[in-house]
Amino acid sequence: MVLLVGAGIALASGTLSNRGGDSQQPQPTKPAPPAVTLTAPDPALTRESTIDIAGVLPSDLDRSLADKVRVYVDGKLERERSLPDEPNFTISGLPIDEGASEITASLIGDGGEGPLSEPITVTRDSTPPDISISRPLPGSTVYEPTEIVRGRTEAGATVEVADENGHRPLATTTSPDGRFESTIELAMGSNAFVIRSVDAAGNRASTRLEVIRDASLASIELTVTANGLPVDQLSVSDLPVNVDVEATIRDELGKASDGATVTFSVSPPNRTTTTYAATTSGGHARWQNLLVDGGNFSTGTWLITALATMPSGQELRGNASFSVR
Repeated sequence: MVLLVGAGIALASGTLSNRGGDSQQPQPTKPAPPAVTLTAPDPALTRESTIDIAGVLPSDLDRSLADKVRVYVDGKLERERSLPDEPNFTISGLPIDEGASEITASLIGDGGEGPLSEPITVTRDSTPPDISISRPLPGSTVYEPTEIVRGRTEAGATVEVADENGHRPLATTTSPDGRFESTIELAMGSNAFVIRSVDAAGNRASTRLEVIRDASLASIELTVTANGLPVDQLSVSDLPVNVDVEATIRDELGKASDGATVTFSVSPPNRTTTTYAATTSGGHARWQNLLVDGGNFSTGTWLITALATMPSGQELRGNASFSVR
């Protein structure tokens, strides 16, 4: 028993005294690699389900610190590849969802994963642009040889208006907010046009516009009366006097037009033009009690015009005059 105890003591003593031996020391670890840089495509907008992203390795990269590149889309790891041989590289065919996607990348090596790159944002838009026509309504009947087509599509889209038969592109103006306008020429009967829109992502849409041109029986007639009698000439000695101006409006079918807006204008000699607005009822619009006063400025020809805008959009212009002697 004594020997065993002594041996145990000797063993313990040997263990405690082994400070200058060959015990394994912790090895220094490699640092994580630096951040990589991504470059957003121009434009950062596509209708495709994948996109190619360019990247640049740090100019002072120690290649012993990194052996792979990782790419994330909206925080999800989508691609891992070996470290590129060249500083500039491309990651092709990254899948993206509809809408905006945030893409980042990092380098990875023995020291772990480095910091994420600054994010870039790309947008996928695979939806064809809407096209709405506000004037004239498809299938409507108009009465003039030309008509202005107005409508709206997606902001930033390009618009083409063309004759359906000859496919002749017509001059079209487009606003940044998507509003467009084009003047079309109409033959009697049915006329068909195609309106095409291409948005910034390359999505295409088209719609057909049919417009029927018919012969119009619309008319406007102006009469000027004083004390209930037609007037074409007044004497200075009769002034001042009130006159009434009446516009008789018939619509495209030759019927009395209700709801037409009429703007009267009277231009006395050597004086400023005065206007008055009225709406037709029973086909008539009136400017009553228009004062023709006396004085030197009253002599000469008084010019009267009326501009009528029909409910259909057609415009009519009428003229009348009388003289003061």
